[in-house]
Amino acid sequence: MEPSGLRGNYFVAPTASAFKQAMKLCDGRMREFQKLRRHGLKLMWWPAKEGDEAGHDCDWDWIKTLESKRIGELRIDERINNHRNVRIIFFKANLTRPDEPLPRIWLMETFAKDHQKFSSKELKAFAAMRDWIVFREYGGSSLA
Repeated sequence: MEPSGLRGNYFVAPTASAFKQAMKLCDGRMREFQKLRRHGLKLMWWPAKEGDEAGHDCDWDWIKTLESKRIGELRIDERINNHRNVRIIFFKANLTRPDEPLPRIWLMETFAKDHQKFSSKELKAFAAMRDWIVFREYGGSSLA
């Protein structure tokens, strides 16, 4: 197998709904979308290793009660289309898909958050999205 030319620790891929939410958040403005995309792609280098500049400016954390499902949030300080406190919800897969050289980080949701806590409805939705990705992309494997 020839080298893929990919760099980083993960292949970062948005779900269709995350892409749609990002475009809506940016009002279709490509410049704003590219700023948001740049922040999401920082997860390629996540978690940052000592001496590694690329992943050190990620402000992230696991979502409480969903740590075991490896669902986290990336917090974005930069103003995106006049929105503050933008969040990207992601799922870190442990398995590598057969046709890919790196494991994936799935970007599941993108939105501007008004407050710090997530509702139980949001938590259930995040878990359901993660479970659907595992079922569809990894055959329901508990190792994903």
